[in-house]
Amino acid sequence: MNDNWWAIASLILSLAFTGLGWRLLASGQRFLYAHLWMACLFVLQTGALCVKAYQTGMCPIRGASEVLFFLSWSINLFYLMLGRTYRMSVLGIFTAPAMAVLTALSLLIGRSGADVQGTHDFWVTAHVGIAMMSYGAGGLAAAAGAAFCMQNECLKSRRIPGTCRVFPPIRTLETSMKRLLLVAFLLLLLGEWFGWRGHLPINAAKISIVILLTAGYSVLLWFIYRRGMPGRMLACCCVALFIASMSIFLVS
Repeated sequence: MNDNWWAIASLILSLAFTGLGWRLLASGQRFLYAHLWMACLFVLQTGALCVKAYQTGMCPIRGASEVLFFLSWSINLFYLMLGRTYRMSVLGIFTAPAMAVLTALSLLIGRSGADVQGTHDFWVTAHVGIAMMSYGAGGLAAAAGAAFCMQNECLKSRRIPGTCRVFPPIRTLETSMKRLLLVAFLLLLLGEWFGWRGHLPINAAKISIVILLTAGYSVLLWFIYRRGMPGRMLACCCVALFIASMSIFLVS
């Protein structure tokens, strides 16, 4: 079975979820089955990864196309794990478009030519896999940050349109951002440790990006837990850090 069919099906479902979700959001209606949609999407994504792993005999993170799809899967994983816990099912409306973009890029890169090189041992698999999990947590923090900014603007204008009535409380969004940032930071450190322990080849550009990300997370978490930080600034930092983390795919 071709794993691309699973990926294409997940892309179609994520686009359908995005269209329906934003339509309901604009009308102020709650998306009652958001978790069910995202769970179905997760099944399709997992199916694509399993088929690829079966075909290659290794974790499907061998090149940019596979890594991007794995990142999409990890964002959805954190959404399903934490979305219901914090009553933030509406965040699926923000994460689904991101997953659709990542999946589309993955398919385009894969179609343009094989970008896989060699085989991966345990250390490479652990390093890349955990790093992508870190970016997945950062992606969900960015989605919470975007929702926070929209909710904050509604409260400042003292007008509560239907769109903002379906968002979680602003304090819930702020708490989730803090915890997701901490998870992303710890996973990033763990991924770096696996890379160091496995004596992986050094790529100067990627190492520079990872060092800057680590420093950014460290400074941000220090301000959050030691000095405090306004919610809007925290939300902007979450979005900025996630965008910055995506720059790792721009270097070879």
